[in-house]
Amino acid sequence: MAKDFDEILESVGSYGYYQKWLIYVLLMPATFFSGFTMNLMLFQVVVPDHWCYVPGREHYSPRGGGPHIAQSHRESEVFSCLMYKGEWSGGRANYTVTNRHSGGSDPSQFTKELCLLNWVGVWAECSPTRPLAFTMAGNTVGTFLLRSLLTDDLGRHSVFFLTLAIHIVFTLSYCWVSNIGLHLTLRFFQGLSFESNYLMPYTIVLEVVPPDHRAMVIMLCFAAWSFGMCFTALVAWLIPNWQYLALISCLPSLLGFSFWRYLPESPRWLLSKGRLGQCVDILLQMARENGKEETSRTHLEEDLRRLTLTEPEKVPFSQVLAYPKLRFRAILIFFMMYCMHATYGSLLLGINVMPSNYFLSHFILSISELPSNFLGWIITHYLGRRFMCWFTYILLAVFAVAATFCTHDEWLLLIVLAMAKLLATQGLYVIFVLASEIFPTSVRTSGIGLTIVFGTLGMVVCPYVLNSGLGATFQYWVMAGLSLMSLLLSLPVPETIGLPLPQTFQEAENLGAGRPLSAWIHHWNKNEYPTPSPLHLLPDHQQELKEFNPKKPFVQ
Repeated sequence: MAKDFDEILESVGSYGYYQKWLIYVLLMPATFFSGFTMNLMLFQVVVPDHWCYVPGREHYSPRGGGPHIAQSHRESEVFSCLMYKGEWSGGRANYTVTNRHSGGSDPSQFTKELCLLNWVGVWAECSPTRPLAFTMAGNTVGTFLLRSLLTDDLGRHSVFFLTLAIHIVFTLSYCWVSNIGLHLTLRFFQGLSFESNYLMPYTIVLEVVPPDHRAMVIMLCFAAWSFGMCFTALVAWLIPNWQYLALISCLPSLLGFSFWRYLPESPRWLLSKGRLGQCVDILLQMARENGKEETSRTHLEEDLRRLTLTEPEKVPFSQVLAYPKLRFRAILIFFMMYCMHATYGSLLLGINVMPSNYFLSHFILSISELPSNFLGWIITHYLGRRFMCWFTYILLAVFAVAATFCTHDEWLLLIVLAMAKLLATQGLYVIFVLASEIFPTSVRTSGIGLTIVFGTLGMVVCPYVLNSGLGATFQYWVMAGLSLMSLLLSLPVPETIGLPLPQTFQEAENLGAGRPLSAWIHHWNKNEYPTPSPLHLLPDHQQELKEFNPKKPFVQ
């Protein structure tokens, strides 16, 4: 008789054809196109070399200052300008910036940029800060509303397709809007869909695979995301027009609706909602496709009904506050994600490391993530989650500091930042693993969602860090500080390698019991730290189960 949901999964096949089909046919393509879609945003807001046309000086070259000005060591740079309008008031001249005359830009990389729209005021003010910040702010709000509040009520399946629709509607809207306020507002609403549009299938898959394969699934997601980022550089190079790139970003969302009939709802979520009939249907389909023909509906119904006796009643995520250990771990995970997303975001958004070739710069920084996916899985699977944190965050701080000494050489700086991005990706990877393993099923999606919310809050500040004007090395010192902060936050987090996903709050509270923080627990000694049966982790007043009635009705 099954003691927890993982044992039921084992009886119907916890890693067979059904799970592999979900991973390779649904999850990885969804993640690939999510990475591709989100990174297309970066090329929509690139600010290339630019200048202003001044009446009467049409024949002056924007490079080097003009035909009669001696060339200097900066002759290859394009001179941008500010245009002022003077007015006399109270015996003094007041000057205001104006964009009365049209400007031009270097067409060697982009044929049409967002900054050519009249709403951008002046070239010197043309910056990716506002569009990116509004999109990331929408991402934060969307993750909180869709992922944290609605998903546990509506289900993973419904919210996934809702996010696809949101992305399509608001992307098509802002493509043709030049008014600054309306354009930024539409970008905010478009940002609501980011993160959730791939985290929904990610959560569904993660909840139907055994503990020993969870890290591998996350690794495959990160690899698919990295390939999507690399593909972004190719598409942007072939089609260097911001409006066309925005329209292209809608295609993956349109294709995503073809998953409607094939993406199942999470059986764990159905069980937590008492929808046992639908849960049994999915588990029986899983058994058939995994070759477990001996599985019967009657036995599954009995095991699931027995599990529901240990399930707590529906509670909000705030119930986490009633469990001190779980509450403390959640706070640690939230702030670790904030630090790592701020670090990763600064590396992701800083595609101008090589201003002479944005596409090559983005491609190198993107492909540098691929080794991190495999390394992250190997380290977490064999050496443990906590070792992964220590190893990654210390090295990331070292490379961030090293970058401050490399600003004079763009190739050397690119190599150092590529290594930093590899480590930042590993840092995010291990937090995703931990966030997926510390929350109970009833609020797992909410917990992961709030973790992402804190991450996206870190992403919101990235454009301001990159455009702070505090020097070329400022963002690298910030990254080093955030990495060391993540290291300190990770120290009290328990080792979860090999542990089953907690189904109840009490199981989550007792996660890691018998595993001292001073011990290095890894693949080869994890069985030396046995985990008590979930039934023995319940409070004393819940130790005794009610008498089991096999005729108890259940929801179809």
